[in-house]
Amino acid sequence: MIQIEKLTVAYGRTIALDALDLELRPGITGLFGPNGSGKSTLLRAIAGLLRPTAGEIKLDGRHVFARDEAFRRRVGYSGHQTGLYERLSVRENLLLFARLYGATQSRVDGLIGSLGLEDRRDVPAGALSAGGKRSASVARALLHSPDVLLLDEPYANLDDDAAERISMAVQEWRQPHRVGVIATHGAKRVKGFADASLILQRAHAVSYRIRVPADPETEA
Repeated sequence: MIQIEKLTVAYGRTIALDALDLELRPGITGLFGPNGSGKSTLLRAIAGLLRPTAGEIKLDGRHVFARDEAFRRRVGYSGHQTGLYERLSVRENLLLFARLYGATQSRVDGLIGSLGLEDRRDVPAGALSAGGKRSASVARALLHSPDVLLLDEPYANLDDDAAERISMAVQEWRQPHRVGVIATHGAKRVKGFADASLILQRAHAVSYRIRVPADPETEA
């Protein structure tokens, strides 16, 4: 579980998150809201990539600290910056991160296949289209089967087939103890499989709803 207490992030006079209190339970949460509502800032804070102005974030009761190697191994993050080395091919990038995180070569090749990157596996990351970079970045985030998965606009610049591949890969990653947060403007894509939805507006959480599983008898 991710516990967020009085989380505040300010960029100069601009308040990106304002005393946010929240508990993100295991499952996949769709994170929605207009531009500037704080979605990217929240994901970066959870990932330990920025230091809050005030408040704290805990993962299973322990403070989030990006320099903690054990914490980094538990988190997979894909943001607006791809995190890829542009001179390396897609496969070389993933093999590099696989060595860092102890993932196998078969895991690399499996993700290349499941995310539809086979025909671009040997293309330098810097030469990929925007959509190709996005898919490769998501592959990097999923590579080590993290306990926490944070995806910021993973469907940006993707066609329907590539977007569906990402949704399927995320659902395959899901396990009862794992926490995933997907920030996206494509709410319809995520709501189909998300366990909860969180809406941010003007640096505040205005709605957090946990999806109640349908009763099979009622469905019948």
